[in-house]
Amino acid sequence: MSDVKNLKLGLESILTRSDKVMILPHVGADFDAIASSLGVALIADKLKKPNHILMGDPIYKLDHGVQTIVSQLKDEHSIIGFDQYGKETHDTDLNILCDVNKPKLLHKEVHPEDFDQDRLVIIDHHEKDKETYQHAALEFIDPTLSSASEIVTNLLSCFKIKYSPRIANILLAGILLDTNRLSKNVSSETMKTVTKLLESGATMEDAGNYFIEDFNSDRKIQKLVSRTQFLNYTVGVILADDEEYTREELAKAADYLLRYKVDAAYAIGNIGDGVISISARSKDSVHVGNVMGEIEGGGTPCSAATKLYNTTVEETGERLKGIILPKFYIQKKAY
Repeated sequence: MSDVKNLKLGLESILTRSDKVMILPHVGADFDAIASSLGVALIADKLKKPNHILMGDPIYKLDHGVQTIVSQLKDEHSIIGFDQYGKETHDTDLNILCDVNKPKLLHKEVHPEDFDQDRLVIIDHHEKDKETYQHAALEFIDPTLSSASEIVTNLLSCFKIKYSPRIANILLAGILLDTNRLSKNVSSETMKTVTKLLESGATMEDAGNYFIEDFNSDRKIQKLVSRTQFLNYTVGVILADDEEYTREELAKAADYLLRYKVDAAYAIGNIGDGVISISARSKDSVHVGNVMGEIEGGGTPCSAATKLYNTTVEETGERLKGIILPKFYIQKKAY
């Protein structure tokens, strides 16, 4: 908590000196990305700083629950797309990254490679690697925490900001997503944060309602699961068909595989615009963040991803299989 207090002091200082704030979740924003972005928007609001949350993906490509959140809060917060973003100049924006620390995971239309380090803040829980921004005015990256939502919930407490039960439920949904509904090894600090959200009006039922599936999307996820190849009965690899999928659908398919007796799951599919994405999930035997780090991606031990260009699902699958088997056995020997 002391580190979050230092984050509060640094963020307050930078925001005070800024004219406008652009809040940037990663491509294919999920519950954790949108929840942490909304929390940061509340902080900017308190300091009376104009702010926007950039949601660059077409709404239909977002998870059904994220679509619901955007619809519920679009009149309370400035959630914009590229049409509005392109009408403004951004040379003096303070860019705050939520749930992401790599330029390649942001929308290329914002030209993240050109961000001025003096106007860059990172709030994230994914591990750093060679692709991470090397310099920022303020950086808080802690892979020991469950989610960006956990960081921001505690940051809101430091700012003494009261928020609605709806915001509490969205923040709780962010934590539930990245802990697989609290089924992974959850720290006492994460549980304290969950308790704080429940005391602020969230309920497990209301937060869980954001996870209710859209029927058509759920059918696509089940179709993905049916295409699983099991390697030595311990790793599941999904090679999607030619249909276009969202990052969330791939992530949910990988999550679904963890219900079985597998140590790790990888879902590979086409997410549009010539991009092949891998969503990786694991229990405790394989560090999928390290595996994805070898394929231009990264993440945490239990949740990771990458996106690749100029390749196919099949070629990516073969490349992945050449990495995960030796990586898998090395990891197993360490236990």
